[in-house]
Amino acid sequence: MSEENCEMLTALLDNIYGNWLDKVSSTKGKRKEDIERFINDGVYKVERLKEEGFITNVLYDDEVISMLKERLGVQKDKNLPMVDYRKYSGVRRWTLGLTGGGDQIAVIRASGSISRVRSPLSLSSSGIIGEQLIEKIRKVRESKRYKAAIIRIDSPGGDALASDLMWREIRLLSESKPVIASMSDVAASGGYYMAMAAGTILAENLTLTGSIGVVTGKFNLGKLYEKIGFNKEIISRGKYAEVLAAEQRPFRPDEAELFAKSAQNAYKLFRDKAAFSRSMTVDKMEEYAQGRVWTGNDAASRGLVDALGGFSRAVAIAKQKANIPEDRQVTLVEMSKPSPTLPEILSSVGNSIAGVDRTLKELLQDLTFSDGVQARMDGILFQRLEEVACGNPILTLIKDYLSSL
Repeated sequence: MSEENCEMLTALLDNIYGNWLDKVSSTKGKRKEDIERFINDGVYKVERLKEEGFITNVLYDDEVISMLKERLGVQKDKNLPMVDYRKYSGVRRWTLGLTGGGDQIAVIRASGSISRVRSPLSLSSSGIIGEQLIEKIRKVRESKRYKAAIIRIDSPGGDALASDLMWREIRLLSESKPVIASMSDVAASGGYYMAMAAGTILAENLTLTGSIGVVTGKFNLGKLYEKIGFNKEIISRGKYAEVLAAEQRPFRPDEAELFAKSAQNAYKLFRDKAAFSRSMTVDKMEEYAQGRVWTGNDAASRGLVDALGGFSRAVAIAKQKANIPEDRQVTLVEMSKPSPTLPEILSSVGNSIAGVDRTLKELLQDLTFSDGVQARMDGILFQRLEEVACGNPILTLIKDYLSSL
């Protein structure tokens, strides 16, 4: 790895490890030095964890059930009354006093990799589909019901154009009502692109934040095509018409130069909008950009986020910005669709040869970056392929082969 990448990863690891030591030390009442010594002893016996007070007990599943029966006064030969998630989630809010108040705050969830439009590979709830999220944002902006909006982001990024289009819509929304970006595990690259359009940005201590940079490229599938006996020839007009279309060969020198200039231009647009959104000079933002990933804590000290906190704090700030009294209850309105049903999942890829063929064609189009520049953290290129490959040995083999290229 490069010195710069090593520096970034070392800082992230130190933040995560330090935070873990702090939490264990405070909750277990132990000194950090003693915890580190325990770790470095190479403990492999679970009994040691109990002896040192890191866990309460060592039990099998049936022993836990017996313990719960004893606590609840249930006879040993009787079944323990349990409620599964489906029944629990079906409980009406009003029966528990959770209906909230008259004021409504919209909650827009943006989770997963970003794409512009839905692909045949996508499940109905997989990733962030730009056109669909924009529709939700506009619905909130045009409605007078909502006093504020919270954008809950958990995304490593994706399509740069889709990120920019959503940035614009969130920016417009923030002009009409308070918008709080609440970042959970990851809000990097395209995920941060969305967040920086909000009036206030919140992150957790260890939220992977920033990654203000872009990545693009194309696969050269020439050798793969040779192995499977496939030949591709293109008739084109225009000097650079084949830049992305000709995946059967590498770039020509002039194509590579144009491609690099295009990527650099996309990066500057991202960086400059980040500087504008965070009220920084471009030179100052350049120090924090360059694709570097920060923890939420480090991002806060550099002005990339406004404060640290979770979803509950985002609600509190939204109430404050919307002039809703602190002690008044509000109703949180989820704008997201429910998860897909099993038939939807099965039909999203297709079980026929024709379905597999369409899937592979779409996959190759995605892998050759035909949608353009990506604003994303590295390491997720095969995310969508893995989502569909788990039940299809053909796709699994292709994924393995492409991973080895």
